[in-house]
Amino acid sequence: MRQDEQQGEQQDRPLPQTKEELLARIEQSRAALEGRIAQLSEAQLTGPRDQAGWSIADHLVNLGAWERSIAYLLQGRPRHEGLGVPEASYLGTDGTDEDSLNAIIHQRTEDWPLSEALESFRDAHRQLLAALAPLTYDDLLKPYSHYLPDEPGEDDGSPILRRVLGNTAEHYEEHRPWIEALVR
Repeated sequence: MRQDEQQGEQQDRPLPQTKEELLARIEQSRAALEGRIAQLSEAQLTGPRDQAGWSIADHLVNLGAWERSIAYLLQGRPRHEGLGVPEASYLGTDGTDEDSLNAIIHQRTEDWPLSEALESFRDAHRQLLAALAPLTYDDLLKPYSHYLPDEPGEDDGSPILRRVLGNTAEHYEEHRPWIEALVR
C-alpha cells in the first residue's frame, strides 16, 4: 500500500463534500506549514538532521515530490515521473517499498541548495492546483484507474479525492511534527 492510501485510511476526518471544501482543507494546512517555515532561518531549514539524515528542506522536497505525483496522476501522467523515481521502484516490482521510495527521492535531492528545494516544494503545489482547477467534484469521486487506466497496481475503487488529501493536507500534517522536532 502506498503512502497516499495509508494516509487516507489513517485520518478520521470525513472526506470533503465539495471541491471548495477540499481546496480549503489543502490551503489551511498548507498555510500553516508555509507560515511555520517562513519563521525559520536558512540554518534551521538546512542544518539539523533527523535520524534518517533529513533536514527540514529535505522534508519539504519530499512533500513536493508526492504532491507533484498527484498533479501528474490527475493529468493522466505516470506518478513515478512526478516523484522522479524509476517506474519499477514506484510500482514495487523491484522490491522497493515506500521508505525506499522516499530514500530514492532524498538521495536524488539532498544536495540541492535551499532555494531549489523551496522552489520545488512550491512549484509542486502550483502544479497540483493547476491540475485540480478544471476538475469538478464528480471528477474527484472517480477512482485512480480513471486517471491512469494503464498503470498496473491495486485500485480499490475509492475516490481519487482520498489520494489528493493524502498527498497534500494530510501529508503536510504528517510531516509537521517531524519538522517541529528538528526546530527544537
